[in-house]
Amino acid sequence: MTLIAACIIVFFVVTAVVLLTLLNHVMLQQTRQYLGEISNQCRATIEKQIEGDLLTIQGVSAFFDDTLDEQSIIERLETENNRNPFIRMSYIDRDYRATVVDIDGSVYTNVDMSDQPVVEAAMNGTLGLSDNIMHDRLADEDIVLYATPVYQDDEIVGGMGATRSADSFSTIIQQPLFGTHGLNLVIRQNGEVILALDEILQEQGNFLEMINFDSQTRKKLEQAIATQSAYTFSFEDSGRQYWGTINTLGYNNWYLVSVVPADYINQGYQQMMFVFIVTILLLIVVFSFLLLYTNHIRHVSTQRIEHLAYYDDITGAYNTHKFMELAAARLGEDKNYALVLLDLHGFKFINASFGFSVGDRLLCGVSDILSRALGADEIYYHRFADQFGFLLHTQDESVIRKRVTAIMDAISAFELVPGDSHPIHCYCGIKVNQSNSNELNIGLMQDRAAAALAQVKNLHGNHLAFYDHTLLERAQHKNHIEQHMHAALRNREFIAYLQPKYDLHTEQIVSAEALVRWQRPDGSLVPPGDFIPIFEQNGFITQLDLYIFEEVCRTQRRWLDEGLPIVPLSVNQSRLLFYQKNYLETVHGLVSKYDLDPKYIIIEVTESPATNKAEEIASVISGLHALGFSVSMDDFGSGYSSLNVLRKLSIDELKLDRDFLSSTEPEARSRIILRNILELARELHITTVCEGAETRIQADQLRDMGCDIAQGYFFSRPIDIESFTKLAFGTE
Repeated sequence: MTLIAACIIVFFVVTAVVLLTLLNHVMLQQTRQYLGEISNQCRATIEKQIEGDLLTIQGVSAFFDDTLDEQSIIERLETENNRNPFIRMSYIDRDYRATVVDIDGSVYTNVDMSDQPVVEAAMNGTLGLSDNIMHDRLADEDIVLYATPVYQDDEIVGGMGATRSADSFSTIIQQPLFGTHGLNLVIRQNGEVILALDEILQEQGNFLEMINFDSQTRKKLEQAIATQSAYTFSFEDSGRQYWGTINTLGYNNWYLVSVVPADYINQGYQQMMFVFIVTILLLIVVFSFLLLYTNHIRHVSTQRIEHLAYYDDITGAYNTHKFMELAAARLGEDKNYALVLLDLHGFKFINASFGFSVGDRLLCGVSDILSRALGADEIYYHRFADQFGFLLHTQDESVIRKRVTAIMDAISAFELVPGDSHPIHCYCGIKVNQSNSNELNIGLMQDRAAAALAQVKNLHGNHLAFYDHTLLERAQHKNHIEQHMHAALRNREFIAYLQPKYDLHTEQIVSAEALVRWQRPDGSLVPPGDFIPIFEQNGFITQLDLYIFEEVCRTQRRWLDEGLPIVPLSVNQSRLLFYQKNYLETVHGLVSKYDLDPKYIIIEVTESPATNKAEEIASVISGLHALGFSVSMDDFGSGYSSLNVLRKLSIDELKLDRDFLSSTEPEARSRIILRNILELARELHITTVCEGAETRIQADQLRDMGCDIAQGYFFSRPIDIESFTKLAFGTE
């Protein structure tokens, strides 16, 4: 009997040992898998941030070239710095002297950046970031420096620099790793610690040296670094066992290291061992139940690890990785979904004003609202700090709008602090899966929902926008225009058209306005409305305006050479040109080049820039008058400070906005306003021109009210220079 009992005991012990060994193997495999997945999530987030920052600075560099003066550079840097997440941006000339603008508006000029390797690389055509985390004495914080080359006509003429707080990376690596028990750090190829939240690790300097790795583990770590491959390892330090993984970040030979105590991961395993030992010693007879209990514990441990790997710690919602996995599965079965990205406006302000606990409470509140608002077949996730995303099981835009509005209203009504009525506004970008094909995956839906979200983020109150193909088409069109604009200018695809201006009393041509047209090599014309707004946005309009200015000079020179009289021509000039220090020298140089009298060229400036910076504009106008040019104010009456502009600016000609003729106001009211403007101009000895004269009745009315000159389709459409020459001079 004893022998039988002993055999039974041995059987159970051996069985238990075998089971524990197998279980240990499985736990080790799962540990490596989940540790690798969590580390890859952190690595992908860092790489995405770096990639986004590099794309941002690369896009900004298109607005700069070596033709910009220092003030223009400063103004552009201030504008772009306020749009982007950088604490400092700079433009660097080929001598490595930089103009720097801080986010607080501080400006530094002639800064030597020759000691920055990343800047040197940019000057050689390489886009990148600094190899180390630097301490910024001005901001008293750790930073990284991005740099990109600046091209003009496919040549590098300088560089763009952008400084970002290293806290942005710290925020990523401080994301909880298996609760609060693990840690992330960034190292170089030699093991030097670049970024770590643990001060001891940061101070010790080298990850490979601070841990007493066994020779085999160290060799494999060095091999993984050398081959830029991922590697999961274990080590013992101060009597405690740890698991870790290392993987390349893809930039500057940086590597992400994730470490977690083995005892925390193996808590479930240790508990199982205790249960097995106690059970074998005390209750051998319950062996049949032991396997069931083991499976139960194993399931609990798996759920624990999965929760840490796939769920947001603050809200309990799915994280991005898990959501994308589940969403892809749903879309694979049913295309009848829409993706909504929700952004909480002013979340940073809430954290700063009320504390992080209140901010976390708001996030949990939003999560609760979404969980109650969504159906069983709909899921949501906490994308990052102030953004959530969710799937709605419908393609009906009216239903989507109603449901999303109800969610935003519920969030707006959320009470941050009892008794406080601080408003909470949301923005939503929505992409409806309008196709039943497999072409649109969850990744594309997220990108397009983000594009729709960007359209409404700067508006006040709750707003939502649906993505449609017009957003993509506008982006593609803009990209196409910008890709071809420089070549088009070199190939002289931009041509000048002239629209005659007629004396209303003699109905003879007295002048003309030069207008730009883009004629493709195939003879087709690109409408000005398709490219002028883009050029005004990216600054290329300055080059185009000076090009048309020279075309006008060339035309007048040809008339003189052919023995024809000169017709005064008006040239539109961008407000950006008026702010350039060398503008007067440039236009004077052009008329001198063609040996022309400046009095036959009329410089047109629109009312809006004149009202914005009247003093600067007045100085430029005075300079133009001194050179012999006439100055016309275009679109007069379109702004709210027209009369004030007349008081401050000495102009020669008023071009009345065409809205005076197309106005829907009662006829008597419009005529009274127009008549008084014309009378005022006459008393100020200012020539008046009215645009948009489309009928004989309009032309007669303008003449009777005292207008001097008119232009419009009644007299002539804009025509090419040869046609204008024939019309004006009667030549064949």
